[in-house]
Amino acid sequence: MGRTLGLIADRVDAASHECEVAVNEVLSPGLRRLVLRSPELAGLTTDPCDVTAFRVSRTDFRHYTPALLDQVGGGSAEVTIVVQRHAGDVAHDVPTPGHDLVEGLAVGADVRLCQWSSTRAFHWTTEERPVLLLGDATVISLALAMERRARSEGRDLMTVLEAPPPDVDAARALLPEAVVVPADGEPGAATDAWLATNLVALCALGRQGAGEPVAYLAGHGPSIQRQRAFLREHVGLDRRSVRTQPYWAPGKAGL
Repeated sequence: MGRTLGLIADRVDAASHECEVAVNEVLSPGLRRLVLRSPELAGLTTDPCDVTAFRVSRTDFRHYTPALLDQVGGGSAEVTIVVQRHAGDVAHDVPTPGHDLVEGLAVGADVRLCQWSSTRAFHWTTEERPVLLLGDATVISLALAMERRARSEGRDLMTVLEAPPPDVDAARALLPEAVVVPADGEPGAATDAWLATNLVALCALGRQGAGEPVAYLAGHGPSIQRQRAFLREHVGLDRRSVRTQPYWAPGKAGL
């Protein structure tokens, strides 16, 4: 989580949306669903890959992906974010600024939500091509956003996510059309094994005349590097068709 100059952080904060916590519920030991409501969100739109943030200190922000943005009655809208607490944090009770903030938000509390946007290197493609998404439980919000958009655009989407065993059922309930594999051993190892045993299905994605798939790899940084190499070497994806966004790595604070 990179630090921001205080003056710039103040400007970002001043442009944030004033929201009220509508829902803050635990879905499983490592997953939480946060819903924020505000008239300031009414009429706004969000794209898959957009990122928002909460200010957690004078110079720090904690970033999250908006999963869903829904217009509701009374001239307001609600944004949903699925937050994952890393298994290591659960096991060792390691506090982080983002977890402390999100887990402490009571229903009805006021909170400021930063405006969202995506980067040039990691954004939703407007090309009508199939999409492949690989990641872990930190990517569930992104997966929900992509699922809704792909469905509305009539595009094929294959999602493969790795989740800690205690969170697998909740992840599958949120994303019933996705492949959710239980984490086993090193981060990304279960996804690596799934890719190796489902090579035919991966190679078939996009062979219906819709063009080469666009692959989005997010979550654990070292896993992204391995899986990008696998897709290029064994599936034959062009490097320009693989988009990456690391969210975390061992020993680092993350985004």
